Amino acid sequence: MTVSAHVGDDARVICHTYNRTTPILVVSTGPSSMSISIKDGRAQMPAAAVAFARAFAASAQQFADECERLHELHGQASMPGRVQAPSRPAAGQAP
Repeated sequence: MTVSAHVGDDARVICHTYNRTTPILVVSTGPSSMSISIKDGRAQMPAAAVAFARAFAASAQQFADECERLHELHGQASMPGRVQAPSRPAAGQAP
């Protein structure tokens, strides 16, 4: 099964957390939504699930970085709330 979501201004992502069971990540766009959770996460949280969550987060960060790069490439203003890293002098230049 393949699921594709072409997101627009109506897209939302939220993570529901609970004290003793798996978190649920919900991605919504328009009238559609998709939930991601861990199989058997009510009884245990295996190391493989944690590894999956870390890989998922890393890929999501890469996705965000690429969207920001393309946003800036096309001359659009910085995103509100985005934290800009302080500029660093080039190698061999004084600060």
